Amino acid sequence: MAQTLMVIAQIVEGFRQRGSWTKIQGIFKMCNLSTGRGWEETTKKLINEQDLNQDENFSKKVDQLFSYYNNFLLVSNKAVKLYSREREIINKWIVLFKSHEPEDNLFHEVYPFPLSKTRLNDLDESQKLVEIIDDDDKLVIIFCTKRFAIEKTEIDTHQLQEGARKELINYDKVIGEKRTYYQYFDIVVLSKKENFIEVRVDITTSSPFKYLSSKDTDKAFYQTISSFNKLLREIVKTKESLHTSTNVFPLIDRLYESDEGKVIELGFVTDGGSTKHEKMRKNSSCLRIEPYHDAGKRAIDHITPYRLAVSWDVENLDNFKNTLELSLPGNVKELSEVPADLGRFLIKNCICLEDYNFVLNKVLTYLKTS
Repeated sequence: MAQTLMVIAQIVEGFRQRGSWTKIQGIFKMCNLSTGRGWEETTKKLINEQDLNQDENFSKKVDQLFSYYNNFLLVSNKAVKLYSREREIINKWIVLFKSHEPEDNLFHEVYPFPLSKTRLNDLDESQKLVEIIDDDDKLVIIFCTKRFAIEKTEIDTHQLQEGARKELINYDKVIGEKRTYYQYFDIVVLSKKENFIEVRVDITTSSPFKYLSSKDTDKAFYQTISSFNKLLREIVKTKESLHTSTNVFPLIDRLYESDEGKVIELGFVTDGGSTKHEKMRKNSSCLRIEPYHDAGKRAIDHITPYRLAVSWDVENLDNFKNTLELSLPGNVKELSEVPADLGRFLIKNCICLEDYNFVLNKVLTYLKTS
């Protein structure tokens, strides 16, 4: 029983560091587990149920929750790059990787749970291999990394020394920037069916609906791809490497011109040279049919999209409703390239593999559309 109680607390803390309670509580409900008002109340409620032994299937429900948590690490809020490879090469890499055991490190000791803040702060920012998972349709290579995010917080000037308070007396608000470290889960996926390799970097932050900056995402990709290429040299004994990712820029126009999902963000230029950026409010209708956008588009001959976000309202096999998002974060500068190139896309709000695969399959389908 003590072990189950410890796992409950670890799962709840793992979820807490990676998502909002509003979103995550749906996973508890899918496992038929009781919830309270927020993280702490839910933990207490579950531990109390276990203590009272009210549910003989409680351990099985916790096991199911643990499975959801493991999958959540693989799919929640990822920036993704795809790398094409021949089937024979991927198969060879899979055979060699699946027999490799990660070296001991602090991340590996507690995986799949995050390190405590104290232990995390003692580490440097080097990336560590923590797990290799051999599934039916893929091989998953998981790295953990300590990275920081800059968080802006309002400073209470009343707590400052008198001299500092006098200096700031004419300021209505004082904002400080604080560097806070978090543990990130970055993943490389070798498909056993498709001829590509996925690199998924973690873009989760402590603030709901905010994600790792574009600059920090680039750094995360560089670090993860470098770590994987190093493993290739050490394990596969090859000079091959992941270098140029698949260009997903064509998806922007293809998805916009389709009837897929709801367009919730669009950046485009007109033939007259003006640049526009439009976003829909949460739960609004599709931007394609929004009156202002529709009238403007009909008034001109043509627009050239360079940035797009699409959402889908879905219901999974456990009857959980969710809104998934695909973002193609292009920049107007990319239109000056021939051909225009975008090497990554973002998949947001997934809580299970079913969610993630739904969006990824949309990407793959429209990449194959000419």
